[in-house]
Formats: sequence, structure tokens, C-alpha cells
Amino acid sequence: MFTCSIFLDARSSGAGIPRRLTSLKEILQRLDNRLELLVVDDTGDRRLAVLAKHHGAILIHAEGTPLGDRLNLAVTHSQGEVLLFPAQGASLTLDWITRTIASMEHHERDAVVRTQQPSSRLARLWRRLHYHPFSDTLCVSRVWFDRIGGCDPSLDADALPDLIERLRACQARVDNDPA
Repeated sequence: MFTCSIFLDARSSGAGIPRRLTSLKEILQRLDNRLELLVVDDTGDRRLAVLAKHHGAILIHAEGTPLGDRLNLAVTHSQGEVLLFPAQGASLTLDWITRTIASMEHHERDAVVRTQQPSSRLARLWRRLHYHPFSDTLCVSRVWFDRIGGCDPSLDADALPDLIERLRACQARVDNDPA
């Protein structure tokens, strides 16, 4: 069984998906049999099948539903005990991934939010009010993801911020990890 499942959404990633797959390919190769990469696609772009196969990713086809529903679908196809939802444009390092997975395997924390911008409550409110895209990477244990019912399937851009808020409200051990 895989230790960690990494999820990319084709619609959210847009034209940057080849670059994101390439940056994750080396990490996948170095942590062989510990990571799986899943790409959920509701765009119908036929080039994604070739890209996914080339980079060792699993392609999951979805209907044109909100992001929360697409991510829930992808999680049902995954095997990882740790679920990683990288932010758009976020660079993930091998060191950060291995440290985060290890801390979750040892039950030191239930979720980690790697912030790209200041994590103050006021800054988060400002981003929401001005429609800035969500820019935090979320890593959560499958147990907690399942316990709170996954992402809200009716939410699109707010699916992951809502998931983080529900994790905190349910007393999950959520740590902030500035990038």
C-alpha cells in the first residue's frame, strides 16, 4: 500500500499541469512505492492521458462537478494513508514530504497546512474578500479526511479551505508549516 497519495486537479492546474507533473516525477522516483500521483480531469483533454502515463500518474475522469466533488472522487481511487493536496504553484521538496509523512505515520499530527502567504486570520480574510486563489498545500491523514466526510462536494474554490476549517473545528491536530 502507498503511504501518500498526491492529488492534482487538471482544471485548477490549467496549463501548468505539465510543469507540476515534471516537478513531482523526481520525488515519485526517489520515494518509489511510497507515493502515488493522481490527476483528476473533468476537462476532457486527451493530452492528459499521455502526460499522466509519461509521469507515472493515475488519471481519473470526472464529470464537470465542483472541485470538492472531484477531489472526493480522486480520494476514493487512491490507496494512501496520507492525502496531499498541493497548492497551485507550490514547490514541494522531498525533505518536506518525507518529514510530513513521517510525522503523520507516528501520529504526531493529523494534518499540515503549508502556507504560501501569511497565515494570520486577517490575511486569510483579506484573501477571501478579494477572491485570491487558495494558496496553501494541505496534507491530511485519510482517517481524518474520512472522519469528517471529505470535501464538501458542493464547493469549488473553497473546498480545501472549508476542509481545513472543519478539521480544526473537529479538534484535529492541524499544524501550520510556513513555506
